[in-house]
Amino acid sequence: MSEPRAPYDGSVRRRRLVALALLVPIAVATAAWALTYTPVFDAKHVRVQGAVTLRPDDVRSLAQVEPSTNVFHLQPDAVTARLLTDPWIASATVAKDLPDTVVLTVVERRPVGVIDAMGDRAVLASDGTMLPASAATADTIATLPSVEAGLGSLDDTQRAAAAALLSALDPVVEQRVTHLTVGQDLSESLTLRDGVTVDAGTPGNEDAKATALRAVLRWATTGGHVLASVDVSAPDAPSATLADGSTLTP
Repeated sequence: MSEPRAPYDGSVRRRRLVALALLVPIAVATAAWALTYTPVFDAKHVRVQGAVTLRPDDVRSLAQVEPSTNVFHLQPDAVTARLLTDPWIASATVAKDLPDTVVLTVVERRPVGVIDAMGDRAVLASDGTMLPASAATADTIATLPSVEAGLGSLDDTQRAAAAALLSALDPVVEQRVTHLTVGQDLSESLTLRDGVTVDAGTPGNEDAKATALRAVLRWATTGGHVLASVDVSAPDAPSATLADGSTLTP
């Protein structure tokens, strides 16, 4: 006569089901995480936006994002920090477009002048930052006015004054400026392509001075007046000296 079978313990079955229910998501998550390290997430496309003076390849190199870079595990903040080490880049953002694309967006500082000192050339940015001229093309350099001190070399205060005035100019006027001199007292004088000189006085009211200069130049062009010099040191009352020596307040 056989021994009676022990009654089935339903709790054992329930424990097995619970354990299985816990293990399945873990296994799926582990597999998914392992997938993020596969070539599926290699940076096959690295797009650069906003580069004007800098070459896209230089931006990619600076960012250190290569075809083998893993997009999923890429740290945008670290890449942004590397981009900002270049003085030409004022700000930058890094975006990931999974699975294989990285977008590098840079905002460059705007060049407003060229400074030659002791045989070294640098580009002056609108915020007063000194930028390496090696990154700029010959065409860019050729369009920028030269900036120099009335005596000796430009100091930080003189550079800041020059940058503020040049960056305030209307683009149409900016293209006509070939030279800017900053005195020891920070008085500023512009020279235009046609030889007209502009007395901008000492720093302050740069936007008003730029507006006044644009108005005087427009007045001279529409009225057929040949200018010799312009004084916008007091922008509310600018004056113009004509080629015949007469001085007018337009």
